Amino acid sequence: MPVAAGPRSDSWTETLADGRRAIVRPIRPDDVARNREFLEALSPPSKHFLFLGGITRLNDEELRRLCNPDHANDMAFVALAADPKGAESNRQVGVCRYASGGGATGAEISIAVADDWQHQGLGTALLRRLIDHARAHGVKRLYSMDSAVNDHMRKLGEDLGFTVAGDPDDRCQIILSLELR
Repeated sequence: MPVAAGPRSDSWTETLADGRRAIVRPIRPDDVARNREFLEALSPPSKHFLFLGGITRLNDEELRRLCNPDHANDMAFVALAADPKGAESNRQVGVCRYASGGGATGAEISIAVADDWQHQGLGTALLRRLIDHARAHGVKRLYSMDSAVNDHMRKLGEDLGFTVAGDPDDRCQIILSLELR
């Protein structure tokens, strides 16, 4: 079970399968530089899966927008490596978000974990927290459009109750969907 980290009541500590710890909290406007470094450090395959090959780098305005969600339609959590004393370090190791754009179709999710932190349970912990937050804030459906060869995202989604279907508009993509009612 997550434990609150430090004096902030909106953050918690996740202990991963390999024993490393990450402090998870809502993203903040002062995370822009940290988020840029995190995204730039992702391997080409991780960037490809995150952005579906469409882009490889975000400009300053896009990064500022992503680090300042409106909380009515958007939410994001960041994971920061915990230092030896259990406090936040400056290294971002994960991010998970949803954005609805105010539409009735639900909110689209994305998730990324630093390559050297993958397969230790951080993605699962981030997505579980995001699902709980979305459900508590009236989001009716979460969905993700992913590469059909992204087996890790497919398994993560299935493990957390998402259904998987082929994208009718692009046979190279799948759509993961979770009804939150």
